[in-house]
Amino acid sequence: MRQVKTVFQFTFLDAVRKKAFILSTVIMLVLILILCLIPRIISVFDDEQDSTAEYAEDSGDAAVSGEDTAEDAVCYYIDEEDLIPGGLAALQNILPGTAVKPGTADQLDQYREEIDEDGNISAIEVRSQDGRPFINVICKDFMSGIPTGDAADALTKAYTQDLLAMQGMDEATIAAVTTPLPYNAEMTGSLDVTGYTLGIIITMLMFFAIYYYGYGVAMSVATEKTSRVMETLIVSAKPSRILLGKCLAMGTLGLLQFGGIILYAVLCFRLFIPEGFTIMGTALSLSSINLYTASFLIAYFILGYALYAMLNAVCGATVSKVEDVNSALMPVSLIAMLSFYLGYFTTISTSSNGMMQKIALYLPFSSPFMVPSRLLNGGLETWEMLASLGILAVSIVILALISMKLYSASVLHYGNRLKWREMLKKGNR
Repeated sequence: MRQVKTVFQFTFLDAVRKKAFILSTVIMLVLILILCLIPRIISVFDDEQDSTAEYAEDSGDAAVSGEDTAEDAVCYYIDEEDLIPGGLAALQNILPGTAVKPGTADQLDQYREEIDEDGNISAIEVRSQDGRPFINVICKDFMSGIPTGDAADALTKAYTQDLLAMQGMDEATIAAVTTPLPYNAEMTGSLDVTGYTLGIIITMLMFFAIYYYGYGVAMSVATEKTSRVMETLIVSAKPSRILLGKCLAMGTLGLLQFGGIILYAVLCFRLFIPEGFTIMGTALSLSSINLYTASFLIAYFILGYALYAMLNAVCGATVSKVEDVNSALMPVSLIAMLSFYLGYFTTISTSSNGMMQKIALYLPFSSPFMVPSRLLNGGLETWEMLASLGILAVSIVILALISMKLYSASVLHYGNRLKWREMLKKGNR
């Protein structure tokens, strides 16, 4: 135990002092602060717009007294064949802040020039096509002008009402036929925009943390082999103890940094995100983060890291130069990437009981990347996660025993990089 503690202290302090660790921590904290400040800034601008709108409403007496008021938004309506009777009035009803004016087809080119210069100007041309009215909405771009879909719906409704009136229907029947039915979208699951987004973010952070700190183990081993520090460590500790000490040190560092960043993000959320702020009509909240979900997230992070750290440590021990670490880590990196994509795509899948979801849940390499999002959105039972954690833990024990043998066989090897077959032969001696 003393040997593991010695290696742990040496590796932990060495990693904390590195510029990469300090810079990555600062960058993550700054990004979180910026992301949390964006909703606050949006809310401030929304409040200013509301105040401006109230002021404009209060100052609308000038129009009543007969004074001219200039409207910035203009829409030219062209329907020379009167294909949609009442189309002009329908547009005026749905575009209260826009001056809808009659236009002519001869001036379409002039209208297009005006629209190209000013995004507040738009035009609607109604012409006959295949015996029915065809609606052509002209705007500068998709970010400006009138809402195209709303305009088309209003004109379609006006056209339908006119057709029904020509067939002799009374106004009450026409109103009943053309009025959209009320509806409500009821969700049986607990998935919402907030939980979905938070799950994806934590999944990506989990992959980054597991991959980054596992890579740190490999780099630490390779660096110490290059500087001959490993020879000194071998004298005072067994190779298996060195492996455990390094993995524990980087894992502790990762857990502290990862946990600190999460706590900082929660604090920024509480301080800077306005209460009731919504995205796509859903209020932002951290209701899915509680002691239950946090416990499983921490467990999957620790076990997922341990799984990949063992593999990365062995890869780092096979090289004699730091420059060869990336090529040595290629097989592990490929496994990690494939497992991440398997977990990610099964996470965003609409099905929760498919075969791929079950494979991603119980496969030890992919479960740390699949479970977080499903967990936060209530898509997994407790027994399923416990079974998945059990498989992951057993896999780590088996892999640790194999890794210790391979590590012992390769840690003092210098020269050409050992192949896996050669390491297995040395490990069995």
